[in-house]
Amino acid sequence: MRTVGTRAARLAVPAALAFWIAIALLPFPRPAPVAATAPAADFSAARALEHVRAIAQRPHPPGSEEHARVRDYIRGALAGLGAPSEVEAGIGELSLGRFHAAGLVENVIARLPGTANTQPVMLAAHYDSTPRGPGASDDAHGVAVLLETLRALRSSPPLRNDVIFLITDGEEKGLLGAALFMHEHPWRNQPGVVLNFEARGTGGYANMFETSAGNEWLIRDLQAAVPRAYATSFAYEVYRRMPNNTDLTVFKGGGLAGMNFAFIEHPEFYHRPQDDVAHLDLHSLQEQGRYALSLARRFGNEDLSAQHSGDAVYFPTQITPLIVYPASWVAPIAWLAAAGLAAAAWWGWKRRARGLWMAGPLAVVAALAFLVAAPAPGVSYLLEWPLLAGIAAFALLVTAPPVVTVGWRLVVMLLCPAVVFLLLLFPVGTVIVALGLRGAAPVVAVAAILMLICVSPQLALAWRSK
Repeated sequence: MRTVGTRAARLAVPAALAFWIAIALLPFPRPAPVAATAPAADFSAARALEHVRAIAQRPHPPGSEEHARVRDYIRGALAGLGAPSEVEAGIGELSLGRFHAAGLVENVIARLPGTANTQPVMLAAHYDSTPRGPGASDDAHGVAVLLETLRALRSSPPLRNDVIFLITDGEEKGLLGAALFMHEHPWRNQPGVVLNFEARGTGGYANMFETSAGNEWLIRDLQAAVPRAYATSFAYEVYRRMPNNTDLTVFKGGGLAGMNFAFIEHPEFYHRPQDDVAHLDLHSLQEQGRYALSLARRFGNEDLSAQHSGDAVYFPTQITPLIVYPASWVAPIAWLAAAGLAAAAWWGWKRRARGLWMAGPLAVVAALAFLVAAPAPGVSYLLEWPLLAGIAAFALLVTAPPVVTVGWRLVVMLLCPAVVFLLLLFPVGTVIVALGLRGAAPVVAVAAILMLICVSPQLALAWRSK
């Protein structure tokens, strides 16, 4: 049986596809930089920027005169905020596979007492730079985030838990300050959660791109504290398979739970002279501050001594807050998709419907969903939800009457592509930013094929006329 669409139905398909593509390409909402005149309890990018200006005047690698000036500035700023600091000096040493580094470092550490501490929240950033650039983004901005967060916390009612401010040294030489802290400092096993702030560029969206294992409780708190957070379990799965490391690598190796935050646009300025105040994106600075202050307050008032969970699948869209569900749901969703596809194909075969060929490509996507379910559940949503949308549209097409008019069936078919484009287009853009167009070409090609498969029922309807 040949199913065709009326002229209005066929014209509605490209219009709906264009609409959802346009929505999927919209930027995610970002907080505007807050002025220095903001209320004392708020995070202000303008106030934080003054610290960046003071720190990132020139390159300040460990051992340099400028490095000593920056260290003393940070200690003075902490003291001025009512949080006297200590300097943890010693030899940091780290071995990761064939990599080995060691050197003298000087961490700066302060602690804000809580009213009834369960376990401390630890905020971390590094203050050293490379010899090639002043390090405004990497990582003077992170230090400024910690200092402005401390100021805001001091202007608010005290938290239940202590907050540790760890400003590490020697990160650029091999995570040496973090290694020294985790090897020797008496507080090394105390933190219930670590929030680390980094950058691999000078602007763009601030991403929560890495967590420790068993992260559902962390993501639930992130969802509650910053509902519009930009964080994806896809990034978590990719990053933990990459050779890149930050201070959080060392903290996780020492058994601490935590999250990593960074922005990555303009990687051409990374570790370069252009990593200066002029190129720092104030929106990114404000976003990092929103994460730091909101999560410090959230974790600062929880019982951190009893937080355990499995992993989560999580992602945002332009029209929803952060979506979170347990990784244990991944396999059942894959089975649901397979059962739905089988039922739709059987019904279509029984009716001798045209378009049964679409079941083949959809079955390939279903098989891929099963393949990634166990080793990389955080990636599964990029396959499973577009697949379910494609199966729903396929089922509506093969069970349709001979002529599809403007009605409920068409409306549902035109809503299905929203899932496909909202979940796939923006992550592809992020990969292009991170890897460049040439490096991201395989990902772009796979995503394009996946999108075509999952909207093939709508395309088929658009091409069929009376």
